[in-house]
Amino acid sequence: MIGRRPRVELSLVILVVIAVLGFVPEASAKKVRYEGGPQPQPDTVLSTAEVVVDPIVRSKGPRVPATNLQLTSLVANTAFERALASAPLDSGQALLVAPAESHPLNFVAEHATLKALANRRLIIAVRRSIVPDDSLAMILANPGEPILDYQLASARITYLRFRGWLPGRVQIERQALVEARLTLRDPVDARILWTGDASYNLVDAFPRSQLPLVEDSRFSDLQGVVPDRTITKIAEPVIVIAVVAGLVALFFANRP
Repeated sequence: MIGRRPRVELSLVILVVIAVLGFVPEASAKKVRYEGGPQPQPDTVLSTAEVVVDPIVRSKGPRVPATNLQLTSLVANTAFERALASAPLDSGQALLVAPAESHPLNFVAEHATLKALANRRLIIAVRRSIVPDDSLAMILANPGEPILDYQLASARITYLRFRGWLPGRVQIERQALVEARLTLRDPVDARILWTGDASYNLVDAFPRSQLPLVEDSRFSDLQGVVPDRTITKIAEPVIVIAVVAGLVALFFANRP
C-alpha cells in the first residue's frame, strides 16, 4: 500500500495537467497577404545621375555685364533700324535680303536687318550667299522684287581704358562699334534705288574680373586688347593727393 501511493499522486498530477490544458483556447493563425515579392536592391554601379536645377529666386538677379556679342548685336539693331527708316519700302512689299560680301559676323547684320524690316510688315526672303550683279533676274523667283544688300564693314569691340584704382573695383571701359552699308537694287537692270549708312557705337564699363565672361573665342573681332597701366598713370593720383595734402597742411600752418 505504501508503494502504490506515489503512483496515485502521479496519476492525480497528470489528471490536473490534462484538465488545465482542456481550458486553454485554441490559437488562431493570422493571415498575411503579400502584394509582391521582396524588392531587389538598387544597382549602384550602373546608376545614372539625375539632373537637378536649383534656381536662385529673389527680387533682383545678380548684375552681370553684357557679353561682347550681345553688346554688338544691340548696337547693330540700333544702327540698321535708323538706316532703314528712310528706305523707300511699302508695307506688304516683297523683298530679298542678301549679303554684299563675306564677313564672320554677317549673321549679326542679317538679324538686325530682318528685325528692322519686320516692323514694317514686309514680305522678306533671305539669301545667305552673295548675289552676282549679272544674274539678279535669274536668281530671283519673282524678277519684280527688289534686292537689299547689306555690307558689314566693321563690327568690333575696343577696350579703351581702366576706370577706378581700388583693388576689386577696377572697371574696363569698352566701345562697341558697327559700320555697314545698305543698298536697294532693281533686280532687272541692277539700278540703285536707295542707299543708306548703318553706323552706331556704344560705350559702357564692366568689372575687370569679369573679362573672361564677356569674350568668346569664336569671334576674334569681338576680342579687344586690354590696355596697360604705366607707372606714370599710377603715379598721377599719388602726386595729386600729395599736392592737395601739402596745400591743406600749409593752409592750417599759416592760420593765426
